[in-house]
Amino acid sequence: MSFWRIVLRSLKHHRFSTGLAAISIAMGIALLVAVYSFKEQTHQTFTQVGLGVDAILGPKGSPLQIVLNALYHLEDMPGKIPWTYFKEVERDPLVAQAIPFVVGHSYRGFRVNAIDPRFLTEFEYLPGKRFSFSEQEGGRGRPFRAPNEAVAGWVAAKSLGLKLGDEFSPVCGVQEGGPAHEKDRLRFVGILAPTGTPHDRAIYIPLETFYGLAGHPQETVIMAEVEEYREISGAYIKIKRIRGGALHPGIQDLKFSINQSDRSQIVIPNEVMPRLFHIIGWVDRVLMAIAVILTGLSVLFLFFSLLSALRERRRDLALFRALGATRKTVMGLVIFEALIISLLGGFLGLVVGHGLIGMGAHFIKAETGVGFTAHYVCLADWLVLPGVVLLGFMAGLFPGVQAYRLGVLKNLSPIS
Repeated sequence: MSFWRIVLRSLKHHRFSTGLAAISIAMGIALLVAVYSFKEQTHQTFTQVGLGVDAILGPKGSPLQIVLNALYHLEDMPGKIPWTYFKEVERDPLVAQAIPFVVGHSYRGFRVNAIDPRFLTEFEYLPGKRFSFSEQEGGRGRPFRAPNEAVAGWVAAKSLGLKLGDEFSPVCGVQEGGPAHEKDRLRFVGILAPTGTPHDRAIYIPLETFYGLAGHPQETVIMAEVEEYREISGAYIKIKRIRGGALHPGIQDLKFSINQSDRSQIVIPNEVMPRLFHIIGWVDRVLMAIAVILTGLSVLFLFFSLLSALRERRRDLALFRALGATRKTVMGLVIFEALIISLLGGFLGLVVGHGLIGMGAHFIKAETGVGFTAHYVCLADWLVLPGVVLLGFMAGLFPGVQAYRLGVLKNLSPIS
């Protein structure tokens, strides 16, 4: 009988303990892979989305709150800024583009943002990428051109079952159940092609439409006609580039100058988001620690399973020795069993881990619009198989040495 056939028959004979050991290893590996993949994708996605906006002009308040509201449609904007001050910033020589917006409305759980029309036609949500309505890319219709028209992001349209020509009334506030502007019926004329960013989760209406919605106080209505009294929630700012595509270094001077204002500030997303990762980083570390502990316990389970199997098979191994098998061969039988079990657990863990990512990605995208994918290959994926081979070898080494030192005559005697 060949060496590998003996190994496979032994695994089959102890299939219950073999399966439990492989499953326990797979659980630890799956959690490890899922946590590490979410960590890497979160960092890449959040910093990548931030690259679409060099800076955000917003009211005084928490910079993190402003970034979460302006880019991810979470939280609330802490205030308003004067339109006249926005125009001053827009005229600054360092500013290449400024897109004003107003937030604070919603529709069936999705944010309704009033925004400058250039956002849909000129704004790059990622370097070199603009919003598209092309049917080949998954979009439909066109940008809004009239006050009673609206455009939906891809996720919002899919979740709400929106079609071109459907009408809706915005709700005052970002929570469901708020008072609706029932006298105002806006018609969807476009659905954006998917971008894989939180912009997919928003509905967009013309900036001027916001001020004229029925039910707003007279002060707000006047803002539509008199720019001197107009206020906005913020603006997306693009800064001029220098050689090599780098941001103009004067952005820090511009930030310092604007931040001296009593009502406004410049927030740079790529400076703010690392603080968020620092705040929530302990969650990743705790989950990683749990995964490592679980994997370690699985290896211990494998170790004791091999020791238990060795005690049961002492007579069989002694018989192999008597038939001519060398000590190294008997030792190799035990070690390779451990390697096969650990590899089986490793492969199963990779499959289950990416399955967890796929399921989690669905819920994360539904809640935040941030896209994750189960097909992403993280650093943990590359380390899993070498890692389980090493752990399997370590788990099988001591039982293998015990098998190596097994006495033939002593263990050939019948078991009473």
